[in-house]
Order: sequence, then C-alpha cells, then structure tokens
Amino acid sequence: MMRALRSSLRVTLLALAAVPWPALAKLPTDLCAAFPAPPKATLESVAQQMDFNGVPMMIRHFVIESAPAEVLVFYRNAWAASQGQRGPVEYPLGPWQVIATLRNPCFYTVQVKPYGRNGAEGFLGLSAPPPERPQVKEEVPRLPGSEVVNDMGHNDAGKTARTVLIQNGFSPRTNADFYRQNLEGQGWKVAQHIRADRRNTKGEVLVLRDGVRELSITVTPRGDGSNVLLNYVDQP
Repeated sequence: MMRALRSSLRVTLLALAAVPWPALAKLPTDLCAAFPAPPKATLESVAQQMDFNGVPMMIRHFVIESAPAEVLVFYRNAWAASQGQRGPVEYPLGPWQVIATLRNPCFYTVQVKPYGRNGAEGFLGLSAPPPERPQVKEEVPRLPGSEVVNDMGHNDAGKTARTVLIQNGFSPRTNADFYRQNLEGQGWKVAQHIRADRRNTKGEVLVLRDGVRELSITVTPRGDGSNVLLNYVDQP
C-alpha cells in the first residue's frame, strides 16, 4: 500500500478498507485546525485520508534545510501552553524525536530526524475523532482463532485501499487454501498463486480479482503459525 505506507511510515508515528468517507460529508480531519508547517519545508502527501483501526488520519512527509532541533523549536512555539491548552509533549522514538499535542478534538504528531548534511525530514500526522456513524467495514474472512493485528485503509485521488494484518496458528498452506476456497465462493477469481518453499523464501502469495477490485494475499511463516497480509485495492 503506497510502498508499504512509506515503509510503515518508517516507524510508528503512528502507532497511534478501504473505508472511503461519505462523498458528500466533510472528511473527519476537516474539522481540525490547520497543521502548521515549518517555513520553507517541502511537503508531500503520504495519505490524504486514511483509517487506522477506526481512527481517521492524514499524514504528510516533509524535508527541510534546517536541523531537527530547529523544527522542534518551531513546534514548541506554535503549540506553547495557553489558556485552556496544555503545551506539547516530547519523547524519543528510535532515531526520531517526536513532539505532539492535543488541540481538541484533534491530535497532532510530528516526528523528525536528521536528513543529509544539515537538514531534517519527518512526518506530520493528524488524527481526528471517528465520525458519529462510522461506516461498517467489509468483514475480512479468516480462519478460527485468527487475530487482526492492524486494519488500515485510505482514500487517495479516488482510489481506495485497505491493508489488514492477521496472525494465526495455521500453516501458510492451510491459510492459502482457506482463502482460495472461501474467496472463489464469493466471486473472486484467482489471477496468480505462488507457493515458495525454498530455504530463504517460504510462504504463499495469491492475487485475486473481482471486477475492478484486486486483492493480494501474502502468507509467511511465524513460529508455529503464520502472518497473513491482505491488501485490497479498488481500481488498481
């Protein structure tokens, strides 16, 4: 999903499908105040609107010719404590420094690290409360005892996608056979099925299509069970 969402957003900025928000309604993050950006920063959208385990989010990547310390100072000043508002919190996260604040009803997070010789790069993450009547997500088939670890959806430029990570105690082959049989019964057609059982490459890959929708399923070993990654894309 968008290059694995920038390599899982390169960290969990976000540890804070496709579930498109109603076309005639405002996006949940439209209710939030604008996210300030450091002067002269180059911004790039990672996700215009995404759903992360039910939390509406917007994510942007930035690059700037300023040190990370200067970026942090900018946000300390922008989010300084004022009447009725607390100041931001800061903490390290691997190679990143994070500064975050709650500005009711929305939560703003910046993570930044050095980039190049004198610059910095990072992510701006804005999350909003879920809509009062969130849309019900399409049920994802899974074997009994499976656990949904992450369920992430987003809607960019009219295309929707949803990525679901599942873990269970079944083998990759059992999972692949289950999805093939289950989804073919729902009208999906198998376009590709690869079984890999080499020393350094083990697992199953399925690609299925249903009209303009495509679903790729990657199943890899995990101890005595499997990781199952389902990626739904509309109009790929």
